[in-house]
Amino acid sequence: MKSRHIMLQTSRPEAWADFVAQLHAHGCTVGMAESFEQCKEAAQREHPVLAVLDPPSGELARSWVTALMMIDAGMHTAVVTDMPAEVFHDEMEGLGILTSLPLKPTAQDAQKMFELLRGVMGNWG
Repeated sequence: MKSRHIMLQTSRPEAWADFVAQLHAHGCTVGMAESFEQCKEAAQREHPVLAVLDPPSGELARSWVTALMMIDAGMHTAVVTDMPAEVFHDEMEGLGILTSLPLKPTAQDAQKMFELLRGVMGNWG
């Protein structure tokens, strides 16, 4: 079975408690990085299957995803945004982002993301 390690970059870990608990329930390990620099270092060291990015502003999302692609083009990404889905899709087109996530992620959002990831990972579990 492939790694179930997920990297979560956020400066607001308390907002992610239910989300992370749901991923743990699926057998995922979740590493935390407060800054994007820490996230990049962890991506190089730990090779997560997915990086969940919680940028302080929407303008950073594209450059952050691109930077992670330079580290590992096979790593999946999910991004927190307040953009409407169609705007997010247009802005991030071509980056292969697995999904967008709301500003207040829930266990249901984690479940949806997990199902999407399982769909692209094949026999992931």
